[in-house]
Amino acid sequence: MELQLLESKHPDARAQHHYDSLIAIEEQKKTLLNTLSFFFNTDKIDKWHKNHHYSKLSFLGNIIEGTPLMILAGDVGCGKTALAQSIATPLGKLLDKRVLCFETPSNIRGGGRVGEISNRITEAFTQAKAKVKGENVGILIIDEADDLATDREQSQAHHEDRSGLNVLIKQIDSISKDKTKLAVILITNRLKALDPAVVRRATQVILFNRPDKGGRKRVFQYLLSGTNATEKEIEELTQASDRGDKAYSFSDLVQKIGKQALIQAIQEDRPFNKTLLLEVLTKVEPSPSIK
Repeated sequence: MELQLLESKHPDARAQHHYDSLIAIEEQKKTLLNTLSFFFNTDKIDKWHKNHHYSKLSFLGNIIEGTPLMILAGDVGCGKTALAQSIATPLGKLLDKRVLCFETPSNIRGGGRVGEISNRITEAFTQAKAKVKGENVGILIIDEADDLATDREQSQAHHEDRSGLNVLIKQIDSISKDKTKLAVILITNRLKALDPAVVRRATQVILFNRPDKGGRKRVFQYLLSGTNATEKEIEELTQASDRGDKAYSFSDLVQKIGKQALIQAIQEDRPFNKTLLLEVLTKVEPSPSIK
């Protein structure tokens, strides 16, 4: 079974639109963009180092030589994958460079044959590293990372899983050793399931949670932008979407409630407004949370 990475080139207008539409995760967006630019913008770092510390700051060398690995962790439907898939466009604009984005396929584990997981992990990194020669920089996204990086101490961990994990760690380490201009983003719904050796190597572990009151308010402001919705109506929607411990995810609010309300408005030839959103809201339960 041949491994085929999904590849995209950035900056890209569609990716920028998706990035801009990620509401109420501004801090996560900022942290990921700043960390990625730190890995790749060596000219800016050198200039800062010379101007402020006469190129004598020892700590900087330790950080620069670190592993270009980030982990995006949190509940389902909170924007982790969407952010990883779109971040290359603002990064490319910031660096004024082309950024190549690679995503591993859903069948990254293969068909279960002996040694197949290890071979496919190696092939994924080999393909990505081969394409970031010259001036290009790249990002390799591994979604559902707990499928590959499960804690070796877990009793159900199979020998093949342990072997695959060892190869994954080796490949991640090789990026910094070889000074390859490639960053790796691991995405997981279950941070606690990841092997500690993988988590230790991450420069950043960025956490995503379901939106609180302020986050829900920003989502409804986004959904009703361009309408005549009042602050009182936004507040009413914000309160109505409070389900206590069983909270809505961003995906629930935008895709299940907002999108369904928009479809209904078009089909029934009626305005897209607070009243319609409330109608749909009462029919949609929050998606199950993954702990």
